[in-house]
Amino acid sequence: MSDSSTKYFSQDGVTKSTRYIHTPSEMAANNFLYVQEVGILKSLRVHRSIRENVDSYLFMCITSGEGLVVIEGKEYKAKAGDSFLIDCMKHYEHESSEEKPWELAWVHFNGKSVRALYDLFLKYNNSENKFTSEDADGYPEMIEYLMGIQNNGEALAEIYANEMLVEMMTSIIEDVKELGEVETGVDVSEVRTLINDGYAADSVLEDIVKKTGFDIEEIDKAFKASYGITTEEYLAIRRFNVAKELLRFTVKPIDKIAVESGMGSVNNLIKVFAENEGCTPEVYRSKWAQWIR
Repeated sequence: MSDSSTKYFSQDGVTKSTRYIHTPSEMAANNFLYVQEVGILKSLRVHRSIRENVDSYLFMCITSGEGLVVIEGKEYKAKAGDSFLIDCMKHYEHESSEEKPWELAWVHFNGKSVRALYDLFLKYNNSENKFTSEDADGYPEMIEYLMGIQNNGEALAEIYANEMLVEMMTSIIEDVKELGEVETGVDVSEVRTLINDGYAADSVLEDIVKKTGFDIEEIDKAFKASYGITTEEYLAIRRFNVAKELLRFTVKPIDKIAVESGMGSVNNLIKVFAENEGCTPEVYRSKWAQWIR
């Protein structure tokens, strides 16, 4: 087995660090989230790191000390407990404090699904790259685990690294989602139940406004904070899933399914199936219906 991870130590009076550089296998590059570089760093004196146009995503957490992070010209003061997720194609800089030199744990990583996860992070974090987690030790522990995997070099290391990176990104998104939720007084679970039960009615959203006493903008804000989509988007998904269920588990004609699912018309039903399944409702039924032999 070839050694695709390299360990470096730097003790030149500026920083003291332990890092592993990893070159992913073709399988990992095409299918997984994968480590490019992972490590820990302690600043010994003030220094500035500047990068851009790097095909990578950087997650770093400050474990002690203070510093300054600049991302596309926006300055962030950073202290112990703060974390950053950065698209390294963008210009970014970071500099340790002279009075309180920082210690960092970081991982450069990539993969085909990272862009979508990064965009979701920004969406929940109000387009900010910085966030603070209540579990200050959780992320450094994840990075230490990734370092251990690289050091071990066993055959399944890339699978284990992918698993940890997915867990890390999930934790990051959960953290910023929770921090970004606004207390509005809207019971979003009730709204979801009302949509699930009343999806077939044209007036379902108007009925929810009347029942809850909140306007649709307030409801949507709370609903999106909890579920990541608006009530209208959720309603469309609910209707589409009902149409699929009726096609699979009943022999009802297409026009009745269009009405009972809330789609309204056969033309709309056909359009939705073409856009989302790439086929007509009849073809979908022929592939999935359990009663067809």
